[in-house]
Amino acid sequence: MSSLRDEIRSILREEIAALRNELPHARTPERVQMNGSADLDRFARDLVMRASNDPGFASAVTSGAQRFELSGIIPAPANTYAPRIVTSPPSPARSKAAELSKKLVTERDIEALERGAKVLRVPKHCRLTPLANDEARRRGIRIERFAS
Repeated sequence: MSSLRDEIRSILREEIAALRNELPHARTPERVQMNGSADLDRFARDLVMRASNDPGFASAVTSGAQRFELSGIIPAPANTYAPRIVTSPPSPARSKAAELSKKLVTERDIEALERGAKVLRVPKHCRLTPLANDEARRRGIRIERFAS
């Protein structure tokens, strides 16, 4: 009985070893030390050369199976360009809305508004002449009505 167990163990060891050899080896990350742009250039040239000589290496790099790690982070010199997050420029101040409290707004009233006016506030029951509406539309002035 014992010899049978030994025989089974021996067969299992051989099979497990064979399976381990068939499994693709996980690539360990290569450690790269960069002290500046010259090292980066050298690394890039070496990487291209290795990839052109070894298609397996090229596919491993392309698929992400081959990884690279920096061996230590070296602080950048003070005059090194570092991108910054830039917020969008402030929007121009909104022009103050012009306000008329008349019951009838004419074209002349619209023409009398300052050039940057984009909003005209008028009472809810105010009427605009057709020419006033045309002039407001031509200048891009929006009419807002408020309760009087």
